[in-house]
Amino acid sequence: MAREAERRENFARLVMLDGQDLVPNPESVDCRICYLDLQPGEGVLLRECLHCFCRDCLRSVILMCEEPEVACPYRDDSYACDCTLQEREIRALVSGEEYERWLRRGLSVAESRCESSYHCASLDCPGWCEYEDTVNTFHCPVCGKHNCLLCKAIHEGMNCKQYQDDLTARAVNDSAARRTRDLLKTLVQSGEAMHCPQCGIIVQKKEGCDWLRCTVCHTEICWVTRGPRWGPGGPGDTSGGCRCNVNKQRCHPKCQNCH
Repeated sequence: MAREAERRENFARLVMLDGQDLVPNPESVDCRICYLDLQPGEGVLLRECLHCFCRDCLRSVILMCEEPEVACPYRDDSYACDCTLQEREIRALVSGEEYERWLRRGLSVAESRCESSYHCASLDCPGWCEYEDTVNTFHCPVCGKHNCLLCKAIHEGMNCKQYQDDLTARAVNDSAARRTRDLLKTLVQSGEAMHCPQCGIIVQKKEGCDWLRCTVCHTEICWVTRGPRWGPGGPGDTSGGCRCNVNKQRCHPKCQNCH
């Protein structure tokens, strides 16, 4: 009976601690950063690794960290802990403003390291996404705007051709429109964008294979040959187009799987 009561007491203690954002140290220990003596309850026992530090030292570690995840600062001559602080531990150790700043910093770092990231074109909007090659529109959850990933712009109510025609019409007197038009022209000249072989709008491949579809006329395009994938008969017509894999031959030496 005594052993069963002890087990129940230990379980109740674990449940209570799990409901707390920070786990206090149960015994006296030295902070491994500042080496101050921490009496029971004065320090923080990290959940992932059970290393203990004082609150001030952990707060400083969080504020100085430049990574999205905050690593346990425990180090000695032969060992470096590879665990990280939990999000609720971080939230409990810093102020509300510092916590929001830490979240923004983590998102900014994640965006900068993501090769397929796209930042919302809405003015001063922090929203961004990691796009897939088959997706051409990003609905920003922050500002609610629809971004065209092919035009790298917001043109709600217009398709890509209408938007690009509008840019050309406004470029005479509108410096912003002129800059955007010039940017699209530069992208075409550098090979980072191209004109659809069917309707002529500017399209851009984001990443991945060499297949893309025009958002206006829906023509399937081979990026590497800059022409249609299929012949006049449409999908499956290998009499024209880029003829990739016909007779087991690629359409171009640099083809990255356009069929």
